Amino acid sequence: MNAGMVNIGAPGMMEDFQTSASLIVWVNLSFAMGTTVPLLPISRISDVFGRKRLYLSGALIVPAGLALSAISQDLTQLVIARIATAVGSSMILANDNALLTQAFPTSERGKAQGMINMAFGLGIGLSFFLGGVLIDLFDWRALFWARIPAHLLLAFSVWRFVRDDTRDTSEGRNGYSIDYIGVTLLAVVMVGSLLAINQGGRLGLSSPFVVAAIATTALALPALIIMERRANFPVLQLDLFKNRVFSSGITAQFFAQMAHGGWNFLAPFLLITGMGYSASIAGLILLPFHTIRLVLSPISGALSDRFGTRSTSLVGHLTLLCGLIVLTSLRTDAPIWQYLAVITIGGAGLSVFLPANNSAIMGFVPRDSLSSASGFLATSRMIGNSMGMALAAAVYSHAIGSGGLEGAVNAVSQGITVVVTVSAIGLVAIILRGRG
Repeated sequence: MNAGMVNIGAPGMMEDFQTSASLIVWVNLSFAMGTTVPLLPISRISDVFGRKRLYLSGALIVPAGLALSAISQDLTQLVIARIATAVGSSMILANDNALLTQAFPTSERGKAQGMINMAFGLGIGLSFFLGGVLIDLFDWRALFWARIPAHLLLAFSVWRFVRDDTRDTSEGRNGYSIDYIGVTLLAVVMVGSLLAINQGGRLGLSSPFVVAAIATTALALPALIIMERRANFPVLQLDLFKNRVFSSGITAQFFAQMAHGGWNFLAPFLLITGMGYSASIAGLILLPFHTIRLVLSPISGALSDRFGTRSTSLVGHLTLLCGLIVLTSLRTDAPIWQYLAVITIGGAGLSVFLPANNSAIMGFVPRDSLSSASGFLATSRMIGNSMGMALAAAVYSHAIGSGGLEGAVNAVSQGITVVVTVSAIGLVAIILRGRG
């Protein structure tokens, strides 16, 4: 529920902290970076020291970070608290797909992925609606307080019901060390690229700050690849990318999540700022985009098990992009059912894409690298979402000007168009994948 609740609260946070969209987006971007940077080393640590142990630790760290977020007095404090929360979330994300994959046979993996994506979609969908209700009744701080009991329940459930796999993963502990250089370079690449994208729209591509961010990223990226090829325990297991299905699946995931992240960020500005709906009504309108997974994700998983992943992934990704593009053509005075129908179509595309694509990725990985692959999957999701949010915020901030409500709607349309255009690269990756 994290992303949806925070996004639906973005307009209120902007007003409370008296800041702009290009800065308030860092409430989410800081969480994304704090999750992604440690994600791959945590994935490797989980493969070696035990997946349940790391998952449970994360489930206990997250509620502490939520409490710190709720009591933050300014944007800086909130961003720091979000980073603390993200570390716990990273421990969870590094192991969710790995625990799922080791619990189900190959013939049922697609169905299992469909179920987990169904739950994922339900959480996101309800988060927009419940977040809107909490904002209308209280304020944005309630978005963090309200989630603490659920995370404590998650920690208890993992401790009580998930099988201890410490002995299964004990082999290979001797001599293991963390790739600190790789982690540092990965952080530099992520922060530099996000700053360049996010601040490019506000400051201009020729500003010294943006030029420095681009230059730093350009230098750090090849250095990261070189160091990872030499590291004994690399944070990026580049050998996994030798498999075409795995590499194309990760690429497709990244670009699909760009569209997803951009839409999640822009939707509240369309419905609340541009069209004047309350936060709770806006959350209700957005509900079908995610809850359609309840129906389609299990079906997509079963179809990918039977007919292969490529065609299912391609149809899903294309439907997502078409739905978002059609959304930009709707007028603000269009009947609300038209918005609901188009939003549902876009969500249906994502619901079909994710189980099939995830099944392709996880199905071509050795069992001793499941957490590493799960980490790559979560990393591509988080980076894609972050890039989509950063790009959408940059375009929105540049286009909004002082155009009032109509200007907000036009700015959202421009943001969606740019994000969807870039996201279309993922279609090429799926086509080149092979049958899967």
